[in-house]
Amino acid sequence: MTEVLEVGYSVFHGPGLVAPFAAVVAEFPEPVGAGMPAAQLAEKLATFIPPALMRRVVLPPGEVSFAQLAATLARALQDLHGKQGLELQIQRLNSGVCRIVLGYHDAQASRMALEVGLELATAFFNEAGGRRAVLQAIEARMQKLAVLLLQRQPDQTARALIRVARARGIPVSAVSPGSRIWLYGQGRAGVHGFVAASHQDSLTGFNLARNKLLASQLIAQLGYPGTRAVPVGSVADARTQLREQGFPLVIKPNAGRQGEGVTAHITTDEELVAAFESANRIAPGNVLLERHVAGDDHRLSVIGGKLIWASCLSPPRLTADGRRSILELIDAENAQRRQSPSADIGSMQLSALDADMHALLAKQGLGPDDRPAAGVVVQLRSTANISRGGTLRDCSAAIHPDNREMAESLARCFHLDAAGIDFITPDIGRSWREVDCAVIEVNATPGFSSDERAAAIMAARFPPGCDGRIPVVVVVGGDGSLLTQAADALQAKGLCVGVTDSRQTRLGGRQRFGPSAALAERVRGLLLDASCDALLVGMTLAELEAQGLPLDRCSLALVGAGTELSTPLRKLLEGCSGRLASDITAADAGPEVLELVLQ
Repeated sequence: MTEVLEVGYSVFHGPGLVAPFAAVVAEFPEPVGAGMPAAQLAEKLATFIPPALMRRVVLPPGEVSFAQLAATLARALQDLHGKQGLELQIQRLNSGVCRIVLGYHDAQASRMALEVGLELATAFFNEAGGRRAVLQAIEARMQKLAVLLLQRQPDQTARALIRVARARGIPVSAVSPGSRIWLYGQGRAGVHGFVAASHQDSLTGFNLARNKLLASQLIAQLGYPGTRAVPVGSVADARTQLREQGFPLVIKPNAGRQGEGVTAHITTDEELVAAFESANRIAPGNVLLERHVAGDDHRLSVIGGKLIWASCLSPPRLTADGRRSILELIDAENAQRRQSPSADIGSMQLSALDADMHALLAKQGLGPDDRPAAGVVVQLRSTANISRGGTLRDCSAAIHPDNREMAESLARCFHLDAAGIDFITPDIGRSWREVDCAVIEVNATPGFSSDERAAAIMAARFPPGCDGRIPVVVVVGGDGSLLTQAADALQAKGLCVGVTDSRQTRLGGRQRFGPSAALAERVRGLLLDASCDALLVGMTLAELEAQGLPLDRCSLALVGAGTELSTPLRKLLEGCSGRLASDITAADAGPEVLELVLQ
């Protein structure tokens, strides 16, 4: 094993002869004799890399080669903040050269994951061979990579949406690296997505929803039940409001999120003081007091103007067994949640006991080390936020039509395409007109993490039969006139057409990009443009062979007259296009080609 490994890196933006999918590729001469049985390697590796990374490592069985270890570490690094589900291949060439092919959400982040994976594998086998490894520089790169991955890769919610979208053939790409905004689809057919929100959500609605006081006032003005939230600047203000409203009360920050600083069912002055201090820490000088409404907390999720699902949320609670302490019960509950098949519940761990939880336990006459009698239900929080350990069950089938209409109306009036309406009622099956209930918040995007919820959101954005793609034609070979004629035929139909090759780019007849831009950059820029109705991409035979396609697939591939495709290139185009037409001249690029594209 050598101390330094010579590696060449390449990025492919679509399928090609080197990479069968969009990938970062590392190519290197594989060291001879570097290998170790999986069990022995795992034992030694656990002392060599951080525990957080080791938890993501899944070694293949049997003898593990250098390339296998490097690829495994690269994938583990890429999955450091959550499994990304990206493809990985190891290719061995006849020349003794090895390739690691790693799919990506962000090319820069995945390249760095490959680099660090190869550096770690090199250092590991060097040390196993008696050469002492210096890890400080690699550790610094790992820390930098962890930050980059957190910034540029999709979070848990976006991963669920992306999995569902790609399973349906809907293309997905980052709008801008680190933006957390993803483009589902292409051009005019594309939708910007941020969590469950889309570009159809208004900025006005977003700002109304994030300000709980303004949202409460709008809810009341619309004639729906609310909680009469009032701002309180001090404990004295809160006591003044108490004399008007009486117990029980709720105190919360006006601009908090995920239930932070919210205290419900306040019944004593001592609790009122503690609740105000908790809310004031989150939003200093911006605290609300409102009446407490008895009942279950429900999240009514509206997408595209329709209620898609309703969930009943419950605060985290434990049932004692008479043997274990509350701390031990929390540990057991967390272990059970990690094994839960429901991502919405199983991924949300109960946090360590904080001041709010200690106060609620004390209210029940309990402490963290107490062992309550078997069957006793121990409340851990007064609010039901999933992010703070709450649980949920689906109640979509039980919701009263009036409550459904109320949720859809609120989403419309807030001008939100995606809204999570928090509604407290003793019975979701009874109309809001019949019972004491209240809408306590309107959220600008409903949280979720399961693929089932993601599928419902994608179905609302992209109905069955719609994959968010625009017509894309790849023209291989020819003198450029074939590309021009095909573009003219589409433009004659009134379409705004993007046309690009390695020399020029036009959209709707207007020039884009400078001469130095790579073809993949040009294609990506046109697909990001919401005015683009159709795209034509011109490639030479040499470009196709060396670079592969600049996108995942096309509607139609046209091969210019006199251009001879090799068998591998023909198979590539056949596999990545809806139709392949060979020996096409500029004279052929008329109505018949147009018909093929628009079918």
